[in-house]
Amino acid sequence: MKREFCHRLEARCSSRRNRASPSREIALLARGFHDAIGDSSLWEMLVRPQSLWVSLVVVYLSALLLYRLYFVSSVSRFFRQRRVINNVDKYSELLPYEKIRDDPELEAFVNTLKLLSGAPYVVFFDQSNFDVTMNHVCNLELMPGALERFAAVAFEPEAERRFRAVHPSIPVVTVDFTVIKDAIDPELENRKYVIYQLILLTRARIAAAFASKDLSFWAMQQDSIWVENFAVMDIENRFTAPLIFDVIGNDRIPEYKRMDGWICGSTFFARGGALAENFFLKLDALMRSRQSPDSAIMSYLCGHAHYQCQTMPRWIVSSSNYFRGPRDLVPIMIQVDHQSKMSKMDLFKKERFAVLRKDGSCDAGAVARLRDAARVALLEIQTKDLRDHETFSEAVYYEIRRFLNIDPYNRKKFLTVHESLV
Repeated sequence: MKREFCHRLEARCSSRRNRASPSREIALLARGFHDAIGDSSLWEMLVRPQSLWVSLVVVYLSALLLYRLYFVSSVSRFFRQRRVINNVDKYSELLPYEKIRDDPELEAFVNTLKLLSGAPYVVFFDQSNFDVTMNHVCNLELMPGALERFAAVAFEPEAERRFRAVHPSIPVVTVDFTVIKDAIDPELENRKYVIYQLILLTRARIAAAFASKDLSFWAMQQDSIWVENFAVMDIENRFTAPLIFDVIGNDRIPEYKRMDGWICGSTFFARGGALAENFFLKLDALMRSRQSPDSAIMSYLCGHAHYQCQTMPRWIVSSSNYFRGPRDLVPIMIQVDHQSKMSKMDLFKKERFAVLRKDGSCDAGAVARLRDAARVALLEIQTKDLRDHETFSEAVYYEIRRFLNIDPYNRKKFLTVHESLV
Protein backbone atom coordinates (compact mmCIF):
# COMPACT_ATOMS: atom_id res chain seq x y z
CA MET A 1 0.00 0.00 0.00
CA LYS A 2 2.73 2.36 1.02
CA ARG A 3 4.78 1.40 -2.02
CA GLU A 4 1.80 1.94 -4.34
CA PHE A 5 1.25 5.40 -2.85
CA CYS A 6 4.89 6.30 -3.42
CA HIS A 7 4.69 5.18 -7.05
CA ARG A 8 1.60 7.30 -7.61
CA LEU A 9 3.22 10.30 -5.95
CA GLU A 10 6.37 9.89 -8.08
CA ALA A 11 4.27 9.66 -11.25
CA ARG A 12 2.33 12.82 -10.34
CA CYS A 13 5.50 14.73 -9.56
CA SER A 14 7.00 13.54 -12.82
CA SER A 15 3.94 14.70 -14.80
CA ARG A 16 4.08 18.07 -13.09
CA ARG A 17 7.75 18.42 -13.93
CA ASN A 18 6.99 17.62 -17.56
CA ARG A 19 3.98 19.98 -17.73
CA ALA A 20 4.81 23.26 -19.57
CA SER A 21 5.14 26.33 -17.35
CA PRO A 22 6.13 29.92 -18.14
CA SER A 23 9.51 29.58 -16.51
CA ARG A 24 10.15 26.25 -18.26
CA GLU A 25 9.13 27.71 -21.63
CA ILE A 26 11.52 30.59 -21.09
CA ALA A 27 14.26 28.09 -20.26
CA LEU A 28 13.55 26.05 -23.40
CA LEU A 29 13.60 29.16 -25.57
CA ALA A 30 16.81 30.29 -23.91
CA ARG A 31 18.35 26.87 -24.54
CA GLY A 32 17.51 27.15 -28.22
CA PHE A 33 18.95 30.64 -28.32
CA HIS A 34 22.05 29.38 -26.53
CA ASP A 35 22.47 26.60 -29.07
CA ALA A 36 22.19 29.19 -31.85
CA ILE A 37 24.69 31.70 -30.54
CA GLY A 38 26.70 29.70 -28.06
CA ASP A 39 26.52 32.44 -25.42
CA SER A 40 26.79 30.60 -22.09
CA SER A 41 26.51 33.77 -20.02
CA LEU A 42 23.14 34.65 -21.57
CA TRP A 43 22.00 31.03 -21.12
CA GLU A 44 22.96 31.00 -17.45
CA MET A 45 21.19 34.32 -16.81
CA LEU A 46 17.92 33.19 -18.40
CA VAL A 47 17.64 29.74 -16.84
CA ARG A 48 18.04 31.03 -13.31
CA PRO A 49 14.79 30.96 -11.30
CA GLN A 50 14.89 34.69 -10.64
CA SER A 51 15.49 35.63 -14.30
CA LEU A 52 11.80 36.24 -14.96
CA TRP A 53 11.64 38.73 -12.10
CA VAL A 54 14.79 40.46 -13.33
CA SER A 55 13.22 40.82 -16.77
CA LEU A 56 10.05 42.26 -15.28
CA VAL A 57 12.04 44.78 -13.26
CA VAL A 58 13.99 45.83 -16.38
CA VAL A 59 10.73 46.30 -18.33
CA TYR A 60 9.23 48.30 -15.47
CA LEU A 61 12.26 50.58 -15.15
CA SER A 62 12.34 51.10 -18.92
CA ALA A 63 8.67 52.07 -18.93
CA LEU A 64 9.29 54.42 -16.00
CA LEU A 65 12.19 56.04 -17.86
CA LEU A 66 10.10 56.53 -21.00
CA TYR A 67 7.34 58.05 -18.88
CA ARG A 68 9.85 60.40 -17.35
CA LEU A 69 11.40 61.37 -20.68
CA TYR A 70 8.22 61.92 -22.67
CA PHE A 71 5.28 62.56 -20.38
CA VAL A 72 6.90 64.27 -17.40
CA SER A 73 9.18 66.39 -19.61
CA SER A 74 6.16 67.50 -21.65
CA VAL A 75 4.31 68.47 -18.51
CA SER A 76 7.41 70.27 -17.21
CA ARG A 77 7.71 72.19 -20.48
CA PHE A 78 4.04 73.11 -20.29
CA PHE A 79 4.56 74.71 -16.89
CA ARG A 80 7.72 76.49 -18.08
CA GLN A 81 5.72 77.92 -20.97
CA ARG A 82 3.00 79.07 -18.59
CA ARG A 83 5.60 80.81 -16.43
CA VAL A 84 7.00 82.59 -19.50
CA ILE A 85 3.51 83.71 -20.54
CA ASN A 86 2.68 84.87 -17.02
CA ASN A 87 5.93 86.84 -16.77
CA VAL A 88 5.35 88.51 -20.14
CA ASP A 89 1.84 89.48 -19.04
CA LYS A 90 3.05 90.66 -15.63
CA TYR A 91 5.91 92.88 -16.80
CA SER A 92 4.00 94.27 -19.78
CA GLU A 93 1.72 96.04 -17.29
CA LEU A 94 4.63 98.35 -16.40
CA LEU A 95 4.29 100.00 -19.82
CA PRO A 96 0.60 99.70 -20.75
CA TYR A 97 -0.84 100.56 -24.12
CA GLU A 98 -2.76 103.58 -22.77
CA LYS A 99 0.44 105.11 -21.39
CA ILE A 100 2.16 104.80 -24.77
CA ARG A 101 -0.83 106.07 -26.74
CA ASP A 102 -1.48 109.09 -24.51
CA ASP A 103 2.15 110.21 -24.19
CA PRO A 104 2.35 113.90 -25.32
CA GLU A 105 5.80 113.31 -26.82
CA LEU A 106 4.47 110.47 -28.96
CA GLU A 107 1.58 112.68 -30.03
CA ALA A 108 4.02 115.39 -31.16
CA PHE A 109 6.16 112.76 -32.90
CA VAL A 110 3.14 111.46 -34.85
CA ASN A 111 2.14 114.98 -35.89
CA THR A 112 5.66 115.51 -37.25
CA LEU A 113 5.53 112.25 -39.20
CA LYS A 114 2.24 113.22 -40.82
CA LEU A 115 4.06 116.15 -42.46
CA LEU A 116 6.56 113.90 -44.26
CA SER A 117 6.41 113.32 -48.01
CA GLY A 118 5.14 109.76 -47.57
CA ALA A 119 4.48 107.07 -45.01
CA PRO A 120 7.45 107.14 -42.60
CA TYR A 121 10.01 104.35 -42.36
CA VAL A 122 10.09 103.76 -38.59
CA VAL A 123 13.01 101.87 -37.09
CA PHE A 124 13.16 100.71 -33.45
CA PHE A 125 16.52 100.67 -31.67
CA ASP A 126 18.42 100.87 -28.39
CA GLN A 127 22.06 101.35 -27.42
CA SER A 128 22.91 97.70 -28.09
CA ASN A 129 22.34 98.19 -31.84
CA PHE A 130 23.12 101.91 -32.11
CA ASP A 131 26.05 101.35 -34.52
CA VAL A 132 23.91 99.18 -36.81
CA THR A 133 21.21 101.88 -36.75
CA MET A 134 23.76 104.49 -37.82
CA ASN A 135 24.87 102.17 -40.62
CA HIS A 136 21.25 101.86 -41.77
CA VAL A 137 20.86 105.64 -41.84
CA CYS A 138 23.94 105.83 -44.08
CA ASN A 139 22.43 103.21 -46.37
CA LEU A 140 19.22 105.27 -46.76
CA GLU A 141 21.06 108.58 -47.05
CA LEU A 142 22.35 107.48 -50.43
CA MET A 143 18.87 106.42 -51.64
CA PRO A 144 17.01 109.44 -53.07
CA GLY A 145 13.75 110.14 -51.23
CA ALA A 146 14.39 107.61 -48.46
CA LEU A 147 16.06 109.46 -45.61
CA GLU A 148 13.49 112.28 -45.59
CA ARG A 149 10.89 109.64 -44.68
CA PHE A 150 13.04 108.01 -42.01
CA ALA A 151 12.07 108.14 -38.32
CA ALA A 152 13.21 106.30 -35.21
CA VAL A 153 11.79 105.06 -31.93
CA ALA A 154 14.36 104.64 -29.15
CA PHE A 155 13.79 102.24 -26.28
CA GLU A 156 16.15 104.16 -23.98
CA PRO A 157 16.46 107.93 -23.30
CA GLU A 158 20.24 107.75 -23.71
CA ALA A 159 19.85 106.12 -27.12
CA GLU A 160 17.64 109.02 -28.24
CA ARG A 161 20.18 111.58 -26.99
CA ARG A 162 23.00 109.86 -28.89
CA PHE A 163 20.88 109.70 -32.04
CA ARG A 164 19.91 113.38 -31.89
CA ALA A 165 23.56 114.34 -31.45
CA VAL A 166 24.39 112.71 -34.80
CA HIS A 167 21.16 113.33 -36.76
CA PRO A 168 19.31 116.29 -35.21
CA SER A 169 16.97 116.68 -38.20
CA ILE A 170 15.58 113.11 -38.13
CA PRO A 171 12.42 112.66 -36.03
CA VAL A 172 13.03 110.44 -33.00
CA VAL A 173 11.07 109.69 -29.82
CA THR A 174 11.64 107.50 -26.78
CA VAL A 175 9.29 104.83 -25.54
CA ASP A 176 11.18 103.98 -22.37
CA PHE A 177 11.50 100.20 -22.25
CA THR A 178 13.98 100.44 -19.34
CA VAL A 179 11.03 100.65 -16.90
CA ILE A 180 10.36 97.02 -17.86
CA LYS A 181 13.90 95.76 -18.34
CA ASP A 182 15.21 97.15 -15.04
CA ALA A 183 12.33 95.58 -13.11
CA ILE A 184 13.05 92.04 -14.32
CA ASP A 185 14.96 89.88 -11.86
CA PRO A 186 18.44 89.03 -13.24
CA GLU A 187 17.85 85.41 -12.17
CA LEU A 188 14.42 85.12 -13.80
CA GLU A 189 13.90 81.84 -15.63
CA ASN A 190 14.23 82.30 -19.42
CA ARG A 191 14.95 86.00 -18.82
CA LYS A 192 16.37 86.74 -22.29
CA TYR A 193 13.41 85.17 -24.02
CA VAL A 194 10.94 87.06 -21.79
CA ILE A 195 12.68 90.36 -22.65
CA TYR A 196 12.65 89.45 -26.34
CA GLN A 197 8.90 88.84 -26.22
CA LEU A 198 8.31 92.05 -24.27
CA ILE A 199 10.20 94.12 -26.85
CA LEU A 200 8.05 92.69 -29.65
CA LEU A 201 4.92 93.25 -27.57
CA THR A 202 5.93 96.87 -26.93
CA ARG A 203 6.47 97.36 -30.65
CA ALA A 204 2.95 96.04 -31.27
CA ARG A 205 1.56 98.57 -28.78
CA ILE A 206 3.45 101.40 -30.46
CA ALA A 207 2.06 100.28 -33.83
CA ALA A 208 -1.46 100.24 -32.37
CA ALA A 209 -0.90 103.75 -30.99
CA PHE A 210 0.24 105.00 -34.41
CA ALA A 211 -2.80 103.44 -36.09
CA SER A 212 -5.15 104.94 -33.46
CA LYS A 213 -3.85 108.39 -34.47
CA ASP A 214 -4.55 107.69 -38.17
CA LEU A 215 -0.86 107.48 -39.03
CA SER A 216 0.02 105.16 -41.90
CA PHE A 217 3.59 103.91 -41.46
CA TRP A 218 6.25 101.34 -42.30
CA ALA A 219 7.90 99.39 -39.47
CA MET A 220 11.44 98.31 -40.35
CA GLN A 221 14.60 96.85 -38.83
CA GLN A 222 17.93 98.57 -38.39
CA ASP A 223 19.79 95.45 -39.61
CA SER A 224 18.15 95.59 -43.04
CA ILE A 225 20.17 96.50 -46.11
CA TRP A 226 18.66 98.32 -49.07
CA VAL A 227 20.30 96.91 -52.19
CA GLU A 228 18.13 99.22 -54.29
CA ASN A 229 15.88 102.17 -53.49
CA PHE A 230 12.83 100.66 -51.81
CA ALA A 231 11.15 104.09 -51.70
CA VAL A 232 10.63 104.23 -55.47
CA MET A 233 8.69 100.95 -55.36
CA ASP A 234 5.71 102.84 -53.91
CA ILE A 235 4.46 99.59 -52.34
CA GLU A 236 1.81 101.20 -50.12
CA ASN A 237 0.04 102.56 -53.19
CA ARG A 238 0.56 99.52 -55.43
CA PHE A 239 -0.94 97.26 -52.77
CA THR A 240 -4.44 98.12 -51.60
CA ALA A 241 -4.67 96.16 -48.32
CA PRO A 242 -4.57 97.98 -44.98
CA LEU A 243 -1.83 95.60 -43.77
CA ILE A 244 1.15 94.56 -45.89
CA PHE A 245 3.80 92.13 -44.63
CA ASP A 246 7.05 90.46 -45.61
CA VAL A 247 7.26 86.66 -45.46
CA ILE A 248 9.84 84.10 -44.45
CA GLY A 249 11.35 81.50 -46.76
CA ASN A 250 12.99 81.25 -50.14
CA ASP A 251 11.21 80.68 -53.46
CA ARG A 252 14.03 78.44 -54.68
CA ILE A 253 14.10 76.01 -51.73
CA PRO A 254 11.32 73.37 -51.67
CA GLU A 255 11.30 72.97 -47.88
CA TYR A 256 9.58 76.37 -47.59
CA LYS A 257 6.68 75.53 -49.87
CA ARG A 258 4.48 74.49 -46.92
CA MET A 259 5.27 77.81 -45.21
CA ASP A 260 3.69 79.96 -47.88
CA GLY A 261 2.23 83.06 -46.25
CA TRP A 262 4.19 82.72 -43.01
CA ILE A 263 4.89 86.32 -42.02
CA CYS A 264 8.37 87.41 -41.06
CA GLY A 265 7.21 90.62 -39.38
CA SER A 266 10.46 92.54 -39.83
CA THR A 267 9.10 94.87 -42.50
CA PHE A 268 5.41 95.71 -42.62
CA PHE A 269 3.06 98.54 -43.55
CA ALA A 270 -0.10 99.55 -41.68
CA ARG A 271 -2.70 102.08 -42.79
CA GLY A 272 -3.85 104.28 -39.96
CA GLY A 273 -7.31 103.54 -38.63
CA ALA A 274 -9.39 101.32 -36.37
CA LEU A 275 -8.75 98.09 -38.28
CA ALA A 276 -4.96 98.27 -37.93
CA GLU A 277 -5.28 99.36 -34.30
CA ASN A 278 -7.50 96.36 -33.59
CA PHE A 279 -5.04 94.03 -35.34
CA PHE A 280 -2.10 95.10 -33.19
CA LEU A 281 -4.12 95.10 -29.97
CA LYS A 282 -5.23 91.55 -30.79
CA LEU A 283 -1.57 90.70 -31.39
CA ASP A 284 -0.77 92.22 -27.98
CA ALA A 285 -3.46 90.13 -26.27
CA LEU A 286 -2.40 86.86 -27.87
CA MET A 287 1.26 87.43 -27.01
CA ARG A 288 0.19 87.61 -23.37
CA SER A 289 -1.83 84.41 -23.53
CA ARG A 290 0.37 81.98 -25.48
CA GLN A 291 4.04 81.41 -26.18
CA SER A 292 4.30 82.41 -29.82
CA PRO A 293 6.41 85.01 -31.66
CA ASP A 294 4.63 88.07 -33.02
CA SER A 295 5.23 86.92 -36.60
CA ALA A 296 3.40 83.62 -36.03
CA ILE A 297 0.45 85.43 -34.45
CA MET A 298 0.42 87.94 -37.33
CA SER A 299 0.22 84.99 -39.74
CA TYR A 300 -2.61 83.46 -37.75
CA LEU A 301 -4.58 86.72 -37.61
CA CYS A 302 -4.07 87.29 -41.33
CA GLY A 303 -5.83 83.98 -41.89
CA HIS A 304 -9.02 85.86 -41.03
CA ALA A 305 -10.39 87.77 -44.01
CA HIS A 306 -11.53 90.57 -41.69
CA TYR A 307 -7.98 91.95 -41.48
CA GLN A 308 -7.38 92.05 -45.25
CA CYS A 309 -3.64 91.33 -45.25
CA GLN A 310 -1.34 91.18 -48.25
CA THR A 311 2.20 89.87 -48.44
CA MET A 312 5.11 91.17 -50.48
CA PRO A 313 6.98 88.80 -52.82
CA ARG A 314 10.38 87.70 -51.62
CA TRP A 315 12.16 89.42 -54.50
CA ILE A 316 11.12 92.73 -52.93
CA VAL A 317 11.82 92.01 -49.25
CA SER A 318 13.52 88.93 -47.81
CA SER A 319 15.00 87.69 -44.56
CA SER A 320 18.30 85.83 -44.21
CA ASN A 321 16.52 82.86 -45.77
CA TYR A 322 17.62 84.46 -49.04
CA PHE A 323 21.23 83.46 -48.31
CA ARG A 324 20.28 79.78 -48.20
CA GLY A 325 19.43 79.63 -51.90
CA PRO A 326 20.88 80.66 -55.28
CA ARG A 327 22.13 84.24 -55.47
CA ASP A 328 21.39 85.23 -59.06
CA LEU A 329 18.34 87.33 -58.06
CA VAL A 330 19.01 89.73 -55.17
CA PRO A 331 16.00 91.21 -53.32
CA ILE A 332 15.61 94.97 -53.04
CA MET A 333 15.74 94.76 -49.24
CA ILE A 334 17.24 92.02 -47.06
CA GLN A 335 16.93 91.83 -43.30
CA VAL A 336 20.14 90.22 -42.08
CA ASP A 337 18.63 88.40 -39.11
CA HIS A 338 21.28 85.68 -39.26
CA GLN A 339 22.37 84.41 -35.83
CA SER A 340 26.11 84.70 -35.33
CA LYS A 341 28.63 84.61 -32.49
CA MET A 342 29.91 87.93 -33.79
CA SER A 343 28.20 91.22 -33.05
CA LYS A 344 25.87 92.39 -35.80
CA MET A 345 28.20 95.22 -36.81
CA ASP A 346 31.20 92.87 -36.97
CA LEU A 347 29.14 90.55 -39.15
CA PHE A 348 28.27 93.49 -41.41
CA LYS A 349 31.94 94.36 -41.74
CA LYS A 350 32.86 90.76 -42.52
CA GLU A 351 30.17 90.44 -45.21
CA ARG A 352 30.79 93.98 -46.61
CA PHE A 353 27.39 95.31 -45.53
CA ALA A 354 29.01 98.10 -43.48
CA VAL A 355 28.60 101.43 -45.29
CA LEU A 356 29.48 103.66 -42.32
CA ARG A 357 33.12 104.74 -42.14
CA LYS A 358 35.01 105.06 -38.86
CA ASP A 359 34.85 108.85 -39.09
CA GLY A 360 31.04 108.72 -39.30
CA SER A 361 30.79 109.52 -43.00
CA CYS A 362 28.90 107.34 -45.47
CA ASP A 363 30.70 105.23 -48.07
CA ALA A 364 28.79 105.65 -51.36
CA GLY A 365 30.95 103.00 -53.03
CA ALA A 366 30.06 100.44 -50.37
CA VAL A 367 26.34 101.14 -50.90
CA ALA A 368 26.78 100.67 -54.66
CA ARG A 369 28.46 97.31 -54.01
CA LEU A 370 25.79 95.91 -51.67
CA ARG A 371 24.28 93.79 -54.43
CA ASP A 372 27.63 92.12 -55.16
CA ALA A 373 28.25 91.68 -51.43
CA ALA A 374 24.88 89.97 -50.96
CA ARG A 375 25.66 87.46 -53.72
CA VAL A 376 28.70 86.11 -51.85
CA ALA A 377 27.68 86.70 -48.23
CA LEU A 378 27.12 83.91 -45.69
CA LEU A 379 28.15 81.17 -48.10
CA GLU A 380 28.38 78.78 -45.15
CA ILE A 381 24.58 78.63 -44.86
CA GLN A 382 23.87 78.22 -48.57
CA THR A 383 22.26 74.89 -49.36
CA LYS A 384 23.30 72.93 -52.44
CA ASP A 385 20.46 70.43 -52.24
CA LEU A 386 17.44 72.00 -53.97
CA ARG A 387 15.50 68.74 -54.36
CA ASP A 388 12.03 68.32 -52.98
CA HIS A 389 12.25 65.65 -50.26
CA GLU A 390 8.54 65.57 -49.51
CA THR A 391 7.20 62.01 -49.66
CA PHE A 392 4.11 60.98 -51.57
CA SER A 393 2.20 60.31 -48.35
CA GLU A 394 3.07 63.78 -47.04
CA ALA A 395 1.88 65.37 -50.28
CA VAL A 396 -1.40 63.45 -50.07
CA TYR A 397 -1.80 64.47 -46.43
CA TYR A 398 -1.45 68.16 -47.27
CA GLU A 399 -3.74 67.88 -50.27
CA ILE A 400 -6.46 66.34 -48.10
CA ARG A 401 -6.07 69.11 -45.54
CA ARG A 402 -6.21 71.72 -48.27
CA PHE A 403 -9.31 70.11 -49.79
CA LEU A 404 -11.05 70.04 -46.40
CA ASN A 405 -9.79 73.54 -45.59
CA ILE A 406 -8.09 72.31 -42.40
CA ASP A 407 -5.41 74.92 -41.66
CA PRO A 408 -4.25 74.78 -45.31
CA TYR A 409 -1.37 77.21 -44.75
CA ASN A 410 -0.13 75.60 -41.50
CA ARG A 411 -0.65 78.83 -39.59
CA LYS A 412 -1.59 76.96 -36.41
CA LYS A 413 1.62 74.95 -36.70
CA PHE A 414 3.56 78.21 -36.99
CA LEU A 415 2.15 79.22 -33.59
CA THR A 416 4.15 76.42 -31.97
CA VAL A 417 7.61 77.20 -33.38
CA HIS A 418 8.94 78.79 -30.18
CA GLU A 419 7.67 76.15 -27.76
CA SER A 420 10.97 74.27 -27.75
CA LEU A 421 12.97 77.39 -26.79
CA VAL A 422 12.03 77.33 -23.10
